[in-house]
Amino acid sequence: MQIYVLEKGFIYKLFMLTAFSLFALVMYQGYITGETIYTILFIVSVALCSFQIASFIYVLIVKRTIHFKITEKEVCWEIFDNKKLQKKICVNRDEIDEVRTEVNYLTGNIYSKFTLTFVLKDNSEIELTDGMIYDLGLKKAEHMCRYLLNNNLGHEQDIKFAKLLNEENIDTFKEQKFSKNDGDFYYIGVISKNKKEFLSLRIQLESLYSEYKIIEKNANNEYLIRNENNKNSYIYLRSNAFGYFIEFYKVKRKEELKMLKEMGRQKIGF
Repeated sequence: MQIYVLEKGFIYKLFMLTAFSLFALVMYQGYITGETIYTILFIVSVALCSFQIASFIYVLIVKRTIHFKITEKEVCWEIFDNKKLQKKICVNRDEIDEVRTEVNYLTGNIYSKFTLTFVLKDNSEIELTDGMIYDLGLKKAEHMCRYLLNNNLGHEQDIKFAKLLNEENIDTFKEQKFSKNDGDFYYIGVISKNKKEFLSLRIQLESLYSEYKIIEKNANNEYLIRNENNKNSYIYLRSNAFGYFIEFYKVKRKEELKMLKEMGRQKIGF
């Protein structure tokens, strides 16, 4: 069982209270003139300020924890407020069709929200999220993602990477690069906390493997390209909670890919 103590997010709440207060002051100037739209906006901004104050007081006196457990048959979590059970949910592993994890950022790299979604075989969804007034935090969110992957729950490619890390006994707390040959497959794993690493690896693949022009997947965490002359051959780059995983299938050339620190850089561009 994993126990996660949720963060109270005082700094974030203070920032939002300040922003809403300034907005309320601006809207108040219109409110005193009797304009309907300003009156509505002023009332909304006051309500938002009140919510931030109430949530600040609530988290000050209430400690929220999540007890998360994975067994061979089910995934369960319990939510406690000051050791009082508020909710318990169990999901049968046989009923799970897909597992999604999503980390949202407020601006840039500022953590905002984590959502774990179990899509069941009947197309219904069950979600676990840190909610509106508490934060799980980026490190705990990554830890939960790793815990899921180590128990074969998550995207197929991410589970494959987790198994490879265990087989090769890779220290996931040490920034490094490693590779492995496996028949028609060739794997490269990159352990790095640098969020720009994905973009760097993608650019290198585009440059070094120019014959792979068929773009099948192109998202902020995965990039899959195929050879235009041999569509069975592909290169698949994907990022996850452990790092970055590149799978080469029936690729004849093995070009060297570099981490940003090997280039003496921390970011892409100027």
